[in-house]
Amino acid sequence: MTMDVDEYDLSEHFPDEPDLEAPVAKSRTGLLKWIKRLAITGIVLVCLAGAAVYLLSELAQREPEFYVQALKVDSLEQRKQGSQMETKLLDLRNSILISETWSAEFTEPQINGWMAFDLRKKFPELVPNGIKDPRVSIKDQTIKLAFRCEVKPFKGIAIIETEIFMTDVLNQVGVKFKSVRSGLIPVPVAAFADQVTAIAQKSGIEIEWKDIEGDPVAMIQLPEKLVKSDDGSYIELETFMTDTGKIAISGRTHPPDF
Repeated sequence: MTMDVDEYDLSEHFPDEPDLEAPVAKSRTGLLKWIKRLAITGIVLVCLAGAAVYLLSELAQREPEFYVQALKVDSLEQRKQGSQMETKLLDLRNSILISETWSAEFTEPQINGWMAFDLRKKFPELVPNGIKDPRVSIKDQTIKLAFRCEVKPFKGIAIIETEIFMTDVLNQVGVKFKSVRSGLIPVPVAAFADQVTAIAQKSGIEIEWKDIEGDPVAMIQLPEKLVKSDDGSYIELETFMTDTGKIAISGRTHPPDF
C-alpha cells in the first residue's frame, strides 16, 4: 500500500524548529535603538559643551561696573588727570631729595589717567604684551585692578582684588591677593604667580610668596638701588594707605650715616 507523501504527518518525527528570524529581528531592532540613543546622547553632549564654551567665553568677558565707567571718561580728561599725577610724582621726587619727611596722595582718576597714557610709554617692561586698558578702583582697604587680556587662545577681562600693606621689614610691602577672576570666573593665583614674579624681576624687584589666612601674599622688597642714593642717604617708606578713591604714602629720607 502506498501513502501519498502529502498526507504523511511529519510532525511526529520532526518537532517544531525554533523561529530563527524573530530573535535576529529583535536583536537588530535593539541595536538600532542603542545606536540612536548613543547618537542623541552625543548630540546633546556636543550642544552642552558648545553652550558651556559660549557661556564661559561670555563670563570671561563680563566687565565690572567700575571698569565700564572708567573707560567712559573723556580722553582729554584722562590726559589732564594723568598730567596731574605726573606733576605729583615729580613733586614727590623733589621732596625726597630735599626734605627729611615727605608724603603724597594720588586719586583714582589721576591713577587711571596716568595708566591710560603714561604707563606703557614710561614703563613698558611692566606691561606685558596682550594686556590693555588697565584701570583701578579704590575702596576702603581694597584696590581692584581690571584690564583686557588678549593672550592667545584666551581673550577676556581680568579683575584682581588686592590689599596692600607695609610689613615689619624695612621697605617691604605686602600685596594680599583677595581674589582673581576672568570676568565672573574665579582663577587661582598660582596660574599667574610666576608671571608676576618674572615681571617684577625684570625691574630688579624680588618677590617672596607667602600664605596668610588662606590668601596668597606677595612680599615685595624695594631694591636698594631705588631707596639708597649715591651719597649714602637712605629712603624709608613708612606708610601706604588706601581710602575710597585715593592712595596716600609717606616716609622719610635718612642722612648718609643712617
